[in-house]
Amino acid sequence: MRFFVALLPPADVVRDLAAAIAALPGDSRPEEAVAALRWTSPDRWHVTLAFLGTVDPGVRAGLAERLGRVAHRHPPVELRVDGAGQFGQRVLWARVAGDLRPLATGVRRAAIRAGAADGDDRPLRAHLTLARVRPGADVGLRELAGAVDQTLGRAAVPLSWTARAMTLMSSSGGSAPVYSIEGEWDLRGSSAGR
Repeated sequence: MRFFVALLPPADVVRDLAAAIAALPGDSRPEEAVAALRWTSPDRWHVTLAFLGTVDPGVRAGLAERLGRVAHRHPPVELRVDGAGQFGQRVLWARVAGDLRPLATGVRRAAIRAGAADGDDRPLRAHLTLARVRPGADVGLRELAGAVDQTLGRAAVPLSWTARAMTLMSSSGGSAPVYSIEGEWDLRGSSAGR
């Protein structure tokens, strides 16, 4: 099992984002592109704050305690889906805007102090993974990301929410992993204290 700490978008944002993606014009979503992608199920969308990798069972209690302290220090965060993009020719995503850096930094520090981090030091790029390119497939992700970006810009409702909790998730399995919630903490800090 691999672990990560995430923010989960509420059901109404998931519903509205899924509807916006489904409304992509037909010429933006040709059959070969759809077939070459593994679309992520909307109920699996999340914003990863920190990827922890494999976590030794002996440190999980300490990790949970430290994550609880982080949540106690940080206030809820205003977020919004703000366009689309790609990671190379591998991943299509929806960008999530909001001030997540302080919370993500706190989570990563807590994981390191608990002995639960695998050294993932990539900069935070808050996003919801919409699809992954199937192995060996060749897809024009740039064009598809542009079409998603335009579609999101025309969305009938703002795709925004207040993240009020952070969640420790586990992931098991290969290309279609099963996610489980291992712990959840309300963000209870004061914005005045930041």
